[in-house]
Amino acid sequence: MVLKCLGSGSSGNCYLLEASDGVLIIEAGIPAIDIKKALRFQLKQVLGCVISHEHRDHSRSLKDILSYGIRVLALPQVFDSHNLRNRVFCKEIQPMHGYQVGGFKIFCLSVAHDVPCLGFVIEHKEMGRLLFVTDTMMLEYRLPNLNHIMLEANYADDILLQNIESGIVPHSMKDRLLHSHMEIEIAKGILMANDLSEVSEIILIHLSENNSDAGRFRKEIKAVSGKPTYIAKRGLEIDLSTIPY
Repeated sequence: MVLKCLGSGSSGNCYLLEASDGVLIIEAGIPAIDIKKALRFQLKQVLGCVISHEHRDHSRSLKDILSYGIRVLALPQVFDSHNLRNRVFCKEIQPMHGYQVGGFKIFCLSVAHDVPCLGFVIEHKEMGRLLFVTDTMMLEYRLPNLNHIMLEANYADDILLQNIESGIVPHSMKDRLLHSHMEIEIAKGILMANDLSEVSEIILIHLSENNSDAGRFRKEIKAVSGKPTYIAKRGLEIDLSTIPY
């Protein structure tokens, strides 16, 4: 199983999970042509696409993906926001329910964002259990038997306040971030509250362009978790196999 990051952050989010039986697309917030290129134009290998919420940096290419005949799993609000003429290949999903996409099992978690949003526990025999959580101020669940974690670490309070004082970021941004995105200390707390004994690595996603520090975040998360830690950015590839080749 290989994870490929095609984009992470406000400019666009998209990840591929490549298994022997097919590919799962997570998020569709980048141009469709970039997704097709990453798939080497082999669209038939795609089992489905799952989207966390309606914001365009996560759902930009929804219509294109549907036009390719790829099944998309998302909240009803995601499909509504794109004014679709029909709902062919659209699968409406709900929090606290599980779904099957090829060999992937997907369980949906409700998270706290400024629009309805989901996190996912994704399971496949080739990788075990992956937690994927983006665009939320908090995660209230303790989740057992995790093998891989992709977790938002959007900003740090001290960097944000410094940017506000310097005029780089408007003061209004503070309230929005507090209620919609995850601060680095919250991310640490979530990791410390969960059993990481079987976790192979932690991948930090959706870092703010102005209000984060990738090197610092990676170092701090590695220190509290004791796990290899990566920053999601375009081009990152990680082997998530339960038994690496």
